[in-house]
Amino acid sequence: MAPADMAPADMAPADMAPADMASADLGVARGCEHPVEPAGGRLLGLDLLDVPPGGTFEQNLDHAAALGVGVLTAHLPWSAIDDGGALVDPGGFFAAFAAVLAAHDLRFSLTIRPIDLTGKTVPPDLEGTRFSAPEMAARFNAVLDFVVAAIPAERFTSIQIGNEIDGFDASGEHPEFWSDYGVFLAAVAAHAHTLGLRVGFTGTAHGLTTGLLRELGVWRAYAEVVDVVGVTDYLIGDGFAVRAPIEVRADFDRLAAEFPDTPLMIQELGSPTAALNGGDEAHQARFFCEAFAAWDAHRAQVEVVSVLRLYDVTDEHARALAGPYGLDAPAFVEYLRSLGIRRVDGAAKAAFAVIAGEAAARGL
Repeated sequence: MAPADMAPADMAPADMAPADMASADLGVARGCEHPVEPAGGRLLGLDLLDVPPGGTFEQNLDHAAALGVGVLTAHLPWSAIDDGGALVDPGGFFAAFAAVLAAHDLRFSLTIRPIDLTGKTVPPDLEGTRFSAPEMAARFNAVLDFVVAAIPAERFTSIQIGNEIDGFDASGEHPEFWSDYGVFLAAVAAHAHTLGLRVGFTGTAHGLTTGLLRELGVWRAYAEVVDVVGVTDYLIGDGFAVRAPIEVRADFDRLAAEFPDTPLMIQELGSPTAALNGGDEAHQARFFCEAFAAWDAHRAQVEVVSVLRLYDVTDEHARALAGPYGLDAPAFVEYLRSLGIRRVDGAAKAAFAVIAGEAAARGL
């Protein structure tokens, strides 16, 4: 489930909110009982592009600072940057992020999507080209050159090439699609390394550890040519119902066992609070307690854990987010709507204080 694709219109620096604006949100220092391990080199990430009614992006950055966030995350489709070979900065996306990252000394995790659970987003003139064709990697490598010209390579934790790719429907593609995509990944990774970039791909926690493509060794083969494996994990079961929070520990265990020699990044971590999904704020808070414990257990391998998302979205926005998935089931819309750790009116949920306390306890 991908976050918003574009930077908000008011992402440029604005008047700062009062320095103590988030202090009332923090509550007690910790709400979880398990022991903690020092952060070491680990980093906490956050998707904070959505700005609630009456809010500002600078307020979002203040909240991120209160949480101990060191990494911002964002997604763009390949086709938004490459217009038939002409490279563009869509809506000033890269210029805005370059300014924010430098001003706040933050790192950046960017996903550029040739494919996604929602479909294929290559430039239109490449729509019918196999991923193993040299021109595919050449065009994508030009995008990486363009991105690094806008944002220095050292600001990136990694760039993910594709999001939730295990959910991509390849039935309309060449029969050797997954082999082709592996060739593409390897060629792009080789070029990325000349730029000082680390690259990866992202799948869902479920899809990377179960299913036919996993049994065929596709994901493990991909892991051998990239620097990091990205994961999205929302701990959702049948009918988009929440699972028991403690099960996030088993998810981390399975992922670590599946990719024992590859660093992992939890690119999207969240749990809905909507009653229709069986969630509430207490359940979400407990989920993040368990997630930090799971992260501690795999601290040597899991470099970054990124929360999705800072705010709930409106019903209208949730329905718009659901559109590309071809789903309009109320439970799916409510799942998308209620993933925030703050409500759409800006008020903090219980999970906000939990994350702040857990991050502070580790020195993040």
